[in-house]
Amino acid sequence: MATGLGLVNQARAATIGVILPGSWPSAQQAEELKLGMTLALKTWPGDAAPTLLIKDSACDAKKAQTAVQELIQAKVDVVLGNWCEIGGGADQLRSAGIPLVSSNAERLKDQELQLQLGRIELYAAERIATDLRRETGLRISARTSCWLDFQASLNERVDAVLCPVLMVDKSRWDQVANTYGAAFRKPFTASAARGYAAMEVALNYLRRAKGTKPASALKDLQSMTTLLGPVPAADAPAPSTALQLVFSPQLPKLSPQQAKTVDKLVKTKGCACPGGTLRSGCPKESGPWGELPFVVRGGGTPASCSAPISVLEL
Repeated sequence: MATGLGLVNQARAATIGVILPGSWPSAQQAEELKLGMTLALKTWPGDAAPTLLIKDSACDAKKAQTAVQELIQAKVDVVLGNWCEIGGGADQLRSAGIPLVSSNAERLKDQELQLQLGRIELYAAERIATDLRRETGLRISARTSCWLDFQASLNERVDAVLCPVLMVDKSRWDQVANTYGAAFRKPFTASAARGYAAMEVALNYLRRAKGTKPASALKDLQSMTTLLGPVPAADAPAPSTALQLVFSPQLPKLSPQQAKTVDKLVKTKGCACPGGTLRSGCPKESGPWGELPFVVRGGGTPASCSAPISVLEL
């Protein structure tokens, strides 16, 4: 049962708890997340900017739980976290009556006092990768650094990676990126954008929480739009472009059946044929992947339905 912070305390300045993956896997990405949040704070109109209290999780759920306990003791008003670990400390925060803004690309079901910015069902990517490994014979990974930085990168150990796609509000991106560059003399990155969007949610929550309960304020946020687009509804299915399967430009030799499967996969789920929709150059049958939330890209560039990725048959 929640101990009940109730309404945001009007007698003191608001405090936002932040749990960053500071010591691992990338201090640089953690800094970019922090700078994105800082920019949102600096450019927020109206009320005085809240105080930030930052803790380190090192992308570890147990360390995140320890950080959460420290934030609860500090009586923060809202917590931003779950950039890489998921669910760490969520139960503790719910019991304390403190909302959590989760920025993990994946999302958990039936979470109270939690607003999740992710659009992908938990373990969905791994299930898709497992099926594709069996059908194609390729080494496909759904657990790489792209789940933190949203940048697909390949190495010699894999033939393809399945990564989340950063969806953005294109009408705002350039403006925010220019302001970020002017403020910090650094390029605006996916990590900075994720930090900015999470802070937008936190600030809107604090504004709505004045005079109402946390659960009601969180519910109101379901109608807001961030730099990363509309806040996804709790029961919204993942869009067809939520994930991208990025192939190496040159795949290993495959059996004729495997090569045929890969060719159909590329034509069905290539960027010109999202979701198996029937367009010029797309197959008439969407195959077993048509409804799955991913598109295919090759070698870092969009795969063309008419020019599939190079496949060598045995």
